[in-house]
Parts: sequence; C-alpha cells; structure tokens
Amino acid sequence: MLAKVALGVTSATTVAAGTCAYRLFRQTRTDPLTGLGNRAALVAAFNRARRFGRGQLAVAVGDMNGFKAFNDTHGHRFGDRVLVEVGAVLGHMAFRGEVPVRLHGDEFAVLIPWVVSADDAERRTREFQAAVSTIDEIDGQPVEVSMALGVMTAPADTAQLPALLGSADDRMYGDKHATNHQAAIVGALR
Repeated sequence: MLAKVALGVTSATTVAAGTCAYRLFRQTRTDPLTGLGNRAALVAAFNRARRFGRGQLAVAVGDMNGFKAFNDTHGHRFGDRVLVEVGAVLGHMAFRGEVPVRLHGDEFAVLIPWVVSADDAERRTREFQAAVSTIDEIDGQPVEVSMALGVMTAPADTAQLPALLGSADDRMYGDKHATNHQAAIVGALR
C-alpha cells in the first residue's frame, strides 16, 4: 500500500514538474503581448527549417507605418491593442510551417520556409502586408493600419538568420521609404 502511495506521489510530482517545465519553455519563446513567438522561437524554427528544409527559405521583416501616432493620439494601451490585432492577423494568415513572431516594439518577422523562389517569397510577403492593411477598426475606433515589409531568401542549407534578418530589414526600410514617398505625392495632389 505504501509503495502505491509513493508511486502515485512520484507520478503526480513528475507530471507537475513536466507541466511547469513546458509552461516555462513556452514563456521563453512567446511574446507576452501578442501571443506570437519571439526571437527565440524564430531562431528555433529557423534552425529546424535549415535542418529539414530543401530549396529556399525566406525571412520577412516588417514594422508598422506611423505606429507612434497610435500611441501619441490614443495612448499606449491602444497602441498595444493595435499590436495584438496585427499579431492576430499574422498568426491567422500563416500557413503550416510559417512562423510569425514579434521581434520587439512594432517590429515583426515571418519565417517562410520551403519557398520555390524569391518571387514566391515576395508574393507571400505582400499577402501578409495586405492582410494587415485590412484592420480598419480597433475597439470601435476607426484606424488605418499598414506595415512596411522586406523579405530575403537563401538556400536552406547555407542560410544564416542574422544575414537574412539584416537584408530583409534593409529591404523593409526601402519599402517604408517608397510608401512614405507615395503618401507624400498623394498628399501634395490634394
């Protein structure tokens, strides 16, 4: 009888420890605001994609256009709601194997493994961008949300995450400057 009790206590303790370890593991790889993965999750997913991938893989990096205005106009809680909505859209849009993450602040990234070409990665990135721009209301408040995105591809067997992130970030700033330039032209025509 005592052996059964000891076995039961040991089993319960093992399950509880395993549950706590899993929760801690999830917390270390999850952005607490959006529920998306974080940089650690991106690194782990990238390493898996490199190990098991074939062909090309891509990383898209983006940040919100005009995000500071949400915080300045409506407050930081509203800005947080914008980030949560963007995270929800990216998570909903992601196909199996794609990993959207919040890097920090208003900057997000999406790992897009197993793309056939750079054109495929660019098309998929524009799909994410278009989906984010469909957010038109948050907490009953009309909003215009947009995200500048840049993407970079590399062969899975030689890809390096820091290089892909850096190049995608450079391209994202090119997209941001093009968007701002277009907005300035439209504003000047009004």
